[in-house]
Amino acid sequence: MTHQHDMRPIQKHPLNVRIFHYILLLSFLPLAATGLLLYFKPLSQAGMQLTYDIHIIAGVVMALDAVAFTLMAFDRVVLFVSRVFSFSSRDVKWFMVLGGYPQKFLLGKKVPVPPMNKYNSGQKLFGACVLIGGTILILSGLVLWLIPHAAPRDVVYFLGQAHLISGLVLTAFLPVHLFLAVYRFDDFKAMMVHGNVPYHDAAEYTPLWVEKEIVPVTANGEPATGK
Repeated sequence: MTHQHDMRPIQKHPLNVRIFHYILLLSFLPLAATGLLLYFKPLSQAGMQLTYDIHIIAGVVMALDAVAFTLMAFDRVVLFVSRVFSFSSRDVKWFMVLGGYPQKFLLGKKVPVPPMNKYNSGQKLFGACVLIGGTILILSGLVLWLIPHAAPRDVVYFLGQAHLISGLVLTAFLPVHLFLAVYRFDDFKAMMVHGNVPYHDAAEYTPLWVEKEIVPVTANGEPATGK
């Protein structure tokens, strides 16, 4: 059975997730930009001080966003963690062809890709990096900002290196994530606008999620929902 023209909406990202993602994105973009400026130091002393101030403000916003979402939507956080840290042979096969994206972009051909759940293997890897790297950034940033002279010197140095490496890894992931998010435009609109994806898009890219978790559309036409 083909779902090519099935436009029934499926809720993929509820409102609280979208709000969290908005604030996360709007705080991380200035964090990444100012972090690079603080590392390379190309500006005057006044410019670097302004850069540092923006970095601190954006970091506080990101930390508050993460804490608030964890407290208010703990079930969502637990579910997300269980998804991104799951692993199977399908993930190995996905990475062997990199989701078919290089073949599609460079060679114009479509290769078989193993069926995915709500997130594909690349999204799971990025999600794990965001969870681990974001936690390191927030905790190390708080120490480096609030008590850099009270903590032991070796601890401060270690946290500084961890902060730098985590920031660079997440910044390197960012352009790829943004490009593929826009390429998957239905998924992009779901995260940034209304939360829904068409059934045909979900059935094509996340067939296991559709098969195992999607609640069917009700008789009165309400959107289908998923976990």
